[in-house]
Amino acid sequence: MSRAYPAALLLPSDAFDTSSHQVMGRRVAGRAFARGITTSLQPGEELSIVVGSREDAAGLQTLLQPVLPQGSGLKLSKNLNPERLGEAGCLHLPDPGLARWSRLRAGVPSHHFSITGVTHTLCSNAVLEGLEQLLQAPLEPWDALVCTSRAAHGVVNQVLECQREVLERRLNTRFVLPKGPQLPIIPLALDPEPFDWRGQCNSRSEQRLQARQMLGIATDAVVILYVGRLSFHSKAHPISLYRTINELNQDDKLILLECGHIFNDAIEAALDDLAKHFSNLNIKRLGGREPASEEQKKLALAAADIFCSPSDNLQETFGLSLLEAMASQLPVVASDWSGYRDLVEDGITGVLVPTQCSLENSLQQDPLETNFKLGLLDYDSWVGIRSLSTCLDERALNNALSDLIMSSEKRQSMGKEGRNRLIKSFSWPVVSQQYRELWLGLASMRQSVELEGGSNIWPVTSYQRVFKGFNSQQHQDNVYYEVRSQELPLLQLEMHQAFLKHWLSRESLGELLLWLQQKSNISALLSQEDCKQKLAILTVGKSHQMDLINALIKLGILKKINS
Repeated sequence: MSRAYPAALLLPSDAFDTSSHQVMGRRVAGRAFARGITTSLQPGEELSIVVGSREDAAGLQTLLQPVLPQGSGLKLSKNLNPERLGEAGCLHLPDPGLARWSRLRAGVPSHHFSITGVTHTLCSNAVLEGLEQLLQAPLEPWDALVCTSRAAHGVVNQVLECQREVLERRLNTRFVLPKGPQLPIIPLALDPEPFDWRGQCNSRSEQRLQARQMLGIATDAVVILYVGRLSFHSKAHPISLYRTINELNQDDKLILLECGHIFNDAIEAALDDLAKHFSNLNIKRLGGREPASEEQKKLALAAADIFCSPSDNLQETFGLSLLEAMASQLPVVASDWSGYRDLVEDGITGVLVPTQCSLENSLQQDPLETNFKLGLLDYDSWVGIRSLSTCLDERALNNALSDLIMSSEKRQSMGKEGRNRLIKSFSWPVVSQQYRELWLGLASMRQSVELEGGSNIWPVTSYQRVFKGFNSQQHQDNVYYEVRSQELPLLQLEMHQAFLKHWLSRESLGELLLWLQQKSNISALLSQEDCKQKLAILTVGKSHQMDLINALIKLGILKKINS
């Protein structure tokens, strides 16, 4: 008999599908996460995944079946029933929206299951507002928001601290931060094997030569690679890298290889115009308006000598492309920015280039931030403004690239150290074990609470509670109904089907119609309890049984005859 993996994963297509959605870091990470957790399943374990549609389920089945260990299983469904989630013990979200999803525990003891999520981009209004709600939401110490880097952890802590100060002022009392959710730091991860040359070439240098032949790059060129979204406003403004390579490229053997996706024509034109400003800059681009394929990315990583990512954007919290470079044994020159400093060991696996911005100079929001938070300034403009006001130390960037250009030995040494670091700290066997330990630890906390008498049911701002005053008559028990079969066709009208499908399936609706017709044929009176029992058999939830009975009364199918 299979046993449940210690968490169920919530994975709508927006969280993992890079074929029908834009290729963005959180989707790439979600795709890798699903595969990484699946590969870590033990014999006899079954992983439950909650999907948004049948198409999502089919896509995940195709993605995960090839890496499913023998003896383990997958269970994909659209069911978010709290009882089912209690069997898994935890629902893991692909985002930091714990406050929103805590509504799933309305009406059940809060120790019934844990809720965990993970940080990605943190600078949007929606995400920041969601983080602010963590203090007021019905969350517990056995819930957790996983922060993928120390920088992300710092952002979350600062948001909570700011909101604590707001609540103290609003309530005119001292407010202590609650014990939950926990904020563990667990990084994103990467499977290094697809980037390994073994089995295809005899050495890394042979792989490099083959890739260059396929890309038309000279064997004696020094290739500096950038992989990622090609966007000057929402990822990394390339001006510092362009200017530095332009200064260093005195013998015309230095090539900047850009590999990624440009979202629109305007961004492409802007990047091309910027490049024209630097006469010694040689750029070769893979991808562009058509996103670079996985094969092109692997060729780019194989052909390169140095990886460089000068990120300056508030959207960045980790840096999956840096892990891909480390897997490919490339030295990494990156901005000392956000989660990048968790990945690069300065002077060992690469070099961190100092950054400077004005964010530390004020604890107050400026007029542009006010406009952004009010919706008067769009998101792209906001992150672009912040990017433009973030500077890289170009002298340090010049020195780092110059040293690596001059020393192939240093490049090889840093590249090997980077791959070793990836395997030790950022590979799926390591990171999936950290998640397993987190979820098992949360389960232990819930079990302790249950042994001590259990947790309480949180009050909830439900529609039933706050709108009950709209009604002039309250629900009555001991009511009997006559079935009026001539009105049954009304139940099948499209105008009603659109709503009824949220209570019961099409098959259950057919069975309900047949039952009502049979009761009408024998002129049987139905008690309210009769109706509820039948609806329960048709898997109508207890909370919706009276809703459906009222709908049958509204349509004239049931006629109340006494009370």
